[in-house]
Amino acid sequence: MTCSRSVIGVVLAAALGLAGCGPEANPASVRQLPGQPSISERPSPPPAPGSNFSYGNTIALPGSPDTSGLEDAQIDAMFDAAVAQAQPMEEKRAICVGMQGLNDKAVKDAPARVVERLGQMLRLPAVPASQCRFDAFPFVVATRANAILYTVKVESRDALGIQTFWATATYGNLGSNGAKFRLVQDNGRWKPEATGVSVVS
Repeated sequence: MTCSRSVIGVVLAAALGLAGCGPEANPASVRQLPGQPSISERPSPPPAPGSNFSYGNTIALPGSPDTSGLEDAQIDAMFDAAVAQAQPMEEKRAICVGMQGLNDKAVKDAPARVVERLGQMLRLPAVPASQCRFDAFPFVVATRANAILYTVKVESRDALGIQTFWATATYGNLGSNGAKFRLVQDNGRWKPEATGVSVVS
């Protein structure tokens, strides 16, 4: 009997010793290798279509966009298409306006005339997009005013001069409406013609 108790004691001691060699019970105390991403890290939300902003940073470069080959009436029609994607909601206190021309690598400030026109049309203070940033929503750097961002991106121009462009309204980090259009003439006026391609986030 003494022998069997002794064997049982040795087996129990060995089992307890092996249990101590396993991984720690508390996963929070597991060591992480340098450069390895944290398990709790989450990727930032994707940008709106046609924009180049990153989470928490500026959303446009200062300076004039490429408007070569475009009439004022064409630019106005493209931005009207952007505004048609979403109107400013009640909590919005400003408008940010950016444009990416055909030869631009990034969104830049919309022409000053366009910024002023949209401000008057929507009855809100309007600023060039480089004066805004993006966090939970677009906002004006100087005033921290909650804003809606309107962007137009000219995607292509065919041999007949027909423009294909994206018109986007962005109002939150997971809130944007964008659609792709062709700009055509209808009875002497420029009219955005929907291609049927759109993105909502």
